[in-house]
Amino acid sequence: MRKRIHLLFGVGILMLAGCSSNDYPSEEAVKNGDIVTTPERHNLDRFETFLTLVGQQKQDTIRITGYTTEGDAILEDITYDGKRFTYSLDSSRDEYGSQTDDRNKEICQNLEQQTTDGGNTFTLTGCKEGQDHEIFKSNPGELKK
Repeated sequence: MRKRIHLLFGVGILMLAGCSSNDYPSEEAVKNGDIVTTPERHNLDRFETFLTLVGQQKQDTIRITGYTTEGDAILEDITYDGKRFTYSLDSSRDEYGSQTDDRNKEICQNLEQQTTDGGNTFTLTGCKEGQDHEIFKSNPGELKK
């Protein structure tokens, strides 16, 4: 009987540990208004609003949240001040992520859109640290713009 209780207790602890690894679940990200790109896509209209405001040279901030196959969140924050973009990457929630690649408030000059049969790709270019940042890919017909 005692072994059975210890076994159940151990399994319970493991289940709780597994659940606590994802400290920013996609349901919370959707509720917060994040543009969620994986595993399912949510709040794409928010990205369209961002594009409209950028086109009007009006300030706006978005968060794009994607999830690894393990369910860990990777966050990209993009702020547009009417002239340029500020990009931050946070992969601290990714168990296998590299902290050395995280960007904090990197300045980028442009948001470029490339359209193909496979959809649209949006990339921040002219970034201070020299690396472009692909921030969003849409499927064909997914965006109205």
